Amino acid sequence: MKALAWIIGIVVLLVVGGIAFVALNSGSLIKTVIEELGPDYLGTDVSVSSVDLSLTEGTAAVSGLRVGNPQGFSGADAMQVGEVRVSLDTSQLDNPDLIVMKEVAIDGAKLTAIAQGQRTNFQKILDNLEAASGTTASSPEEPEAAASETRFIVDSFSFTNAEAALSSDVLGDMDLTIPDIRLQGIGRKSNGATAAELAQEILKPISGALSQAAVAQGLDVEGAKEKAIGKVKEKIDEKLPGALKGLLE
Repeated sequence: MKALAWIIGIVVLLVVGGIAFVALNSGSLIKTVIEELGPDYLGTDVSVSSVDLSLTEGTAAVSGLRVGNPQGFSGADAMQVGEVRVSLDTSQLDNPDLIVMKEVAIDGAKLTAIAQGQRTNFQKILDNLEAASGTTASSPEEPEAAASETRFIVDSFSFTNAEAALSSDVLGDMDLTIPDIRLQGIGRKSNGATAAELAQEILKPISGALSQAAVAQGLDVEGAKEKAIGKVKEKIDEKLPGALKGLLE
């Protein structure tokens, strides 16, 4: 769950960073920024269907955002997002050190966690991210480095109509419904949050919502153990001669 939430946060930063970069450097394209930076950091295909941008109003809508699976994993995309909407405070665009967003809204995200034993596609993507950035999720950066970074304020953040699925070679397939998440005033009190701090503020409630949804919908630890034991017994039963099957009962 933690790795999954981190990937959501990084995708948010990719989109927000791409839009902010275009707003400050209008000769570039959001789609290009996302599709070129995404694979570099996540180690997997990242694509966008379309981008609707209004520089005068400081708004952008990114549609059809998808994050594929890293090498070694196959199946449904790790993430598909129907639409990401970002609204910038245009009065702040003359200050490249502080990006103020009136709204960041992610709607209709579909997440698929693919588990192979103890390995998952989201953990692999997170490993790729850490390798590319030279940081870890638990200690993203040194305080001295953060002081000179571009800072972000997000007045309104929403993560709505999201669904998650687990496809496991041990537990089988199951679906999760994720409750809507709405946050206000990220970075306001501190006059801006670094990219890492912004990710953390978004990640904590998403990770918590994922965990609560998993428990509420029956994906508890004991249940997972029972399913795993059952799957293992099935595989053994398929291979053992009939005379030996009784030893497992």
